[in-house]
Amino acid sequence: MESLTRLLSWVFGGDEPTNSLLLHQIMLRALLVYIVGLVVVRLGKSRLVSRASPFDILLGFILGSLLSRGITGHASLSGTFVATAALVAVHWTFTGLALRSHFFGSLIKGDVTPLIRDGHLLLANLRESHISEHDLEEAARMHGVESLGQVAQAFKERNGEVSIIKSQS
Repeated sequence: MESLTRLLSWVFGGDEPTNSLLLHQIMLRALLVYIVGLVVVRLGKSRLVSRASPFDILLGFILGSLLSRGITGHASLSGTFVATAALVAVHWTFTGLALRSHFFGSLIKGDVTPLIRDGHLLLANLRESHISEHDLEEAARMHGVESLGQVAQAFKERNGEVSIIKSQS
């Protein structure tokens, strides 16, 4: 058992390194942290890249910081893995609760805000959402709509994106 501990210490620098890590130890810790992080995130079914909400993005930033400390040896590997698993488990639980409870979903993911209704700008909602008319025009162009006069409805979605529904005429 002691020889295995010595081997792991030479390979990874130990769980909580007391000395500066060697290059091969940093490389191997990076690979191990990547693999464990990937497994935990996949088990947690997180959407860190596609259609991410601010809630998902926050988890991504925190995991990035947490995992990097495990790679550089500023945190123990075991502590890094336990903390990563705990964060992903809480995120998974919260997204499950948000799926089942509209109130909880609104609390952690936000609400949809109408920006244009029946072709009329909702200026108070634009101001509240910190979206200018120019920003809305840009979003319309990105949806293939030349002018706001062609928009029946527009919404600031829960993930912060603007969705556009064209007028039928």
